Amino acid sequence: MKKQVTLRLASLVAICALAGNAAASESAKEDVVRLAVVNTPQFSGLLDSLLPGFERETGIRVDVYSGSDVYRKARAGRADLVISHYGKKGVERFVMDGFGAWPRIVFANQAVLIGHRSDPAKVGGLTTVAEAIERIAAVKAPFVHNDIPGIDYLTEIALESAGQPDRSGWFIDDGHVKATAILFAEEKKGYVIWGAFPFLRFDSERASSGMEILVAEDPSLQRIMAAIAVKPDKVPGVNADGARALVDYLLSPRVQAKIAAFRTPGSDLQLWWPAGRNN
Repeated sequence: MKKQVTLRLASLVAICALAGNAAASESAKEDVVRLAVVNTPQFSGLLDSLLPGFERETGIRVDVYSGSDVYRKARAGRADLVISHYGKKGVERFVMDGFGAWPRIVFANQAVLIGHRSDPAKVGGLTTVAEAIERIAAVKAPFVHNDIPGIDYLTEIALESAGQPDRSGWFIDDGHVKATAILFAEEKKGYVIWGAFPFLRFDSERASSGMEILVAEDPSLQRIMAAIAVKPDKVPGVNADGARALVDYLLSPRVQAKIAAFRTPGSDLQLWWPAGRNN
């Protein structure tokens, strides 16, 4: 009889210990927000400038994953909040399938017109890419089409804004993408459109470069990003309160002002723009 009582007490202690560990684990999870974000906000330094303030104010640590597969990670239950370009493939399906709350626009990064330092069309310092395209077309300076989604779309907008000039003799559309498009434009002493941050990172790795940002801060080249909280009823174990707190922090006027003031190391250009709205 005494042996049975002892066994029961041991079982009860074990159960209580497991419950205590589970409660501690749950409490620890509530102190962490898992943020899955596309590469640019992380490698540009923007998140490093914004997130420490959130952690100090709330006591919630932000665990950041940066990559291209953010929606796959969120569907698998490994993220509480996702930030990506609003038009990124997977955004609409993620929300419409019930995995994510309504997207909240938080900020925008900047694509830019990059050109050879000799600047044959004399576009450096212009404020609109449309006027730059007009000048490039007029002198038939080489322009390399950067054939990636998003940038392709922005290029077509620029061409439309410039009045759709005849593309023969200057517009090169041979399937060049990203860094290869930059290198080809450099070889041709021409121009190309790409994201400012990928270019700055790529360019910093080269000892000598003939390319530089010539036209920036054109609103038509801004690429907005949205924060999407993962729904806990669809993905168990999500820290919904923490995700909501982080979104509210990013949308606060003082943080939106910090986004406008941020400058990435290596450039004095404004390449991030506040995009939060309360209409």
